[in-house]
Amino acid sequence: MKKVFFLIFLVLFVVGCAKKEVAIDEAPKVQQEEEPVQENVAKAPEPKKKDILQDGTVVGSVYFAYDQYNIPPSMSDVIDSSVEKINENPDMNVVVEGNTDEFGSDEYNFALSNKRAMAVQSALITRGISKNKISILSLGKTKPVCTEKREECYQKNRRGDIRLIKANK
Repeated sequence: MKKVFFLIFLVLFVVGCAKKEVAIDEAPKVQQEEEPVQENVAKAPEPKKKDILQDGTVVGSVYFAYDQYNIPPSMSDVIDSSVEKINENPDMNVVVEGNTDEFGSDEYNFALSNKRAMAVQSALITRGISKNKISILSLGKTKPVCTEKREECYQKNRRGDIRLIKANK
């Protein structure tokens, strides 16, 4: 019971410290005359994938069926590509965030989201990612990506996000 209260306190603390995004209006677009196309111009090299990833980047989302925490076989490619991105960024750690839809009590959803996060963590470890590099966070129904009252929306919220964060040095 103490673990549940601690987990709820931890989630409320993390949610309370989250930064709010500020909407920025775009400036009006100005039409410009097209410049002639130059041929044989060298292109700048494209940045490597690991250079693009920043602190807080979600490298994969594993989706679950209603009231389930077993990873569907269809999510194997998502986990594999996430492992590649994690390995391309050895200076980053991983946080697996478990999420649920809005159905059920807070306590139930925190427990289910914890099981989902642990399932994703286990899949990453099985594919060679060190357990010491991974932390889990149970968010329950506190961080929906969709808030509409439709089944398609609920499905998007039943997930485990694999997020890269800067490693403490």
